[in-house]
Amino acid sequence: MITMHFDYRDLFRSNRLAFSFQRLWIQCIGLLIGYVIYVKLFYLSILVSGGELGMAWERYGLIPSYGAVNFPWFSWVLVGLGVFILVIAWLITGTAVSRATYMNMKGNTFYSWKEAFRFALKKKGLAVIATPVAIAAIAFFTGLGGVVVGLLARIPYVGPIGLSLFTVVWFIVSFFLVFILFALGISLLLTPAVLATTDDDAFEGIFQSFSVLYSQPWRLVLYEALSVILALIGLIVFACVAKLTWRVMTGIFLIGMGGDYGDLSYQAVYLFQSWIYPVIIWIKSIAGDSVLMLFFTHNFISVQLPNVLSIAALIMGVLITLISAFVLAYPIASLNVGHTLVFLILKKMKDDENLLERKDKEEEDEEIEEEDTAVESKDVGEGKEETEK
Repeated sequence: MITMHFDYRDLFRSNRLAFSFQRLWIQCIGLLIGYVIYVKLFYLSILVSGGELGMAWERYGLIPSYGAVNFPWFSWVLVGLGVFILVIAWLITGTAVSRATYMNMKGNTFYSWKEAFRFALKKKGLAVIATPVAIAAIAFFTGLGGVVVGLLARIPYVGPIGLSLFTVVWFIVSFFLVFILFALGISLLLTPAVLATTDDDAFEGIFQSFSVLYSQPWRLVLYEALSVILALIGLIVFACVAKLTWRVMTGIFLIGMGGDYGDLSYQAVYLFQSWIYPVIIWIKSIAGDSVLMLFFTHNFISVQLPNVLSIAALIMGVLITLISAFVLAYPIASLNVGHTLVFLILKKMKDDENLLERKDKEEEDEEIEEEDTAVESKDVGEGKEETEK
């Protein structure tokens, strides 16, 4: 079991704990499934609204953007469904990453990625979704009550006066609504960590969202900010190493294969850039020329290749995209690990409980199953001995 300081120093473990094939695989495969569904629903929304998929693909590629899209209402339903599925994928994948991290910190190094996904999907799937949904429902009905009061205030004479007399009450209720909205944001970040470390239900997720926000607001803000900074540093370092790796690989194959590999690699990178072109523009607008350390140095253009090399370039372009998704999964995994560490720290501070020292329901169930298996094996062995006698 890892010994913690239960302060900000523990957060510096996040990048190291996230740099594991197990955690990276969980993060990558989980969000990739959600993102693929999201992109498919986006293009389906364009198709049902009468748009042309070819033009849409050339414009958006793998990075759909809604700013300049004029959708009818039924297309926006599909878009909203895609966003909702992406949020669900974020929550479930975050739960699996947090669970794998938590078990590793407890010393269970044999806890597999399949067990983490099974825990997140079968045991906590509904709870991790129900937590933010329940908090959002509380906020919605609180706001709806205000709308009803506003409608009643339309009553001549009595309405405006009655509304003004209870101004203090309305202010307190609105303050509570703001608090709920903050708790909703916290639930989207911390609920996976809460359920992964406590092995509890949605009520625990709701309670901890409000409890942490109320009892440790400044530590929560500062620790989350530090987690984001560390995740960004991890992204920069990993992306630089990935680019260096690509250069080394290219140099080696150029020696062996010659110019054909140069054409193949060039076309593959062109395809990759064309698929994610919107995000390249965003990154350059934010990071400027410094992005050249993390990404390809110039804009590639399409080249004419023989059929075999064209097919190979397409395959390589797809695999480059998957490698990039794996690189991008690292800072997100680091962020989820950071959320796990943040909750473990704040739980110790506010409740004086070290969650690493207790056995949760899953561990207790495993011990019971092992004991039952041992008893059955013993009974079988005794039965064989009696039969031989």
